[in-house]
Amino acid sequence: MHMPITPRESVRLTAGRRIAVYGVGAGLWLTGVLWLVYHYFLQRQGAFGPGPHPLEFWWRASHGLFGFAALWTLGLLWGAHVVRAWRTRLHRVSGGLLLAVLGVLAVTGYLLYYVGDDSALSAIAIVHWGIGLALPLAFAAHRISRRGSGGSARPSLP
Repeated sequence: MHMPITPRESVRLTAGRRIAVYGVGAGLWLTGVLWLVYHYFLQRQGAFGPGPHPLEFWWRASHGLFGFAALWTLGLLWGAHVVRAWRTRLHRVSGGLLLAVLGVLAVTGYLLYYVGDDSALSAIAIVHWGIGLALPLAFAAHRISRRGSGGSARPSLP
């Protein structure tokens, strides 16, 4: 059984880790948005009708690369932040919601590559990009709830 973390113990990421997490998150979100824009709004007219924009493939490939980096980053967050922060009993709702959203995105992202049924694939895609577009709101809710703690949950992590 773990002892609860005192307010003096660390749950906050170092600046370097925070930059890495924010960079991966921003890259993942931005490449997903760019894929959506290129896929749905920037199709090219070809000899046989509308076709994909040449950059659509690269946005999807970049999004997949950032997806792998995001899984690594989630592991970093789990070890350096989530477990310690959970024991403080602060911000469990916003943190738990954020983890649940990330879990759904990971599972739906995986399913997008391996589900063969077109109607199921369409539904999974809508869930994936709908939740993905809203992810910054869940992240902001967690960050705002941390700021409202009066600083007690914000000491620095080694």
